[in-house]
Amino acid sequence: MNSFGGADVSVNGGNVDVNFNGPYYDNDDSDDEGYWREEPSEQLRIFHRHLDSAQELLKLDVGPNNVFSLNVMIYGHVVAATEGFLSSVFIKTTVGSEELIRRLLETDPEFSEMKFSMSQLFEKREGIKDTVAGYLQKLIFHDLKKIKPMYKSVLGHDLGDISWLFKAVSKRHDCVHRAGYGKDEKPLTFDEDEVAILIQDVRNMCQSVMDSVTKLEENQSNPF
Repeated sequence: MNSFGGADVSVNGGNVDVNFNGPYYDNDDSDDEGYWREEPSEQLRIFHRHLDSAQELLKLDVGPNNVFSLNVMIYGHVVAATEGFLSSVFIKTTVGSEELIRRLLETDPEFSEMKFSMSQLFEKREGIKDTVAGYLQKLIFHDLKKIKPMYKSVLGHDLGDISWLFKAVSKRHDCVHRAGYGKDEKPLTFDEDEVAILIQDVRNMCQSVMDSVTKLEENQSNPF
């Protein structure tokens, strides 16, 4: 099953050759001028713009037969925008600081398992920013079990109790991959004001992230 959110592949026996790639992306979307290169302040502005649009859409009177579809689309969009913000800000902030790159290298198991010869030492050292950026771009930032401790160990920001976001990410999966239906083939339910509350919760969380990143950058530019 292929959708704009990814590809799910299931093979039940037989000699089957499975080939897939990222949908709706061409070479221009994967060049060096990645979305994460924008400054965190600009990323926050873009994020708030997404949420403002979502709030306006919630006010539309689309009739009782269309409310479900509207909630499904808005819910998925809000979670995706949150994931995009968390990703872009983390990558931009980390790659822009040698100290933060070092923190990542020292705390992430992926890098501790890398091995190379002494003859490759300077080659690896010169390309460390590209290596780190490439690694982070491949991370799935809705994998909150990995992202939450990374934010803490590298940026020093504690996302706190985000059990609500774990639930939102899980629900977003059904919004994107099953058009709002669960594995039991029953439609999701949205409590009154649930989408509006999610918008406010992610807005507050990402503003808190931005506050920490701003303080971090100020401390690095003024070490004394």
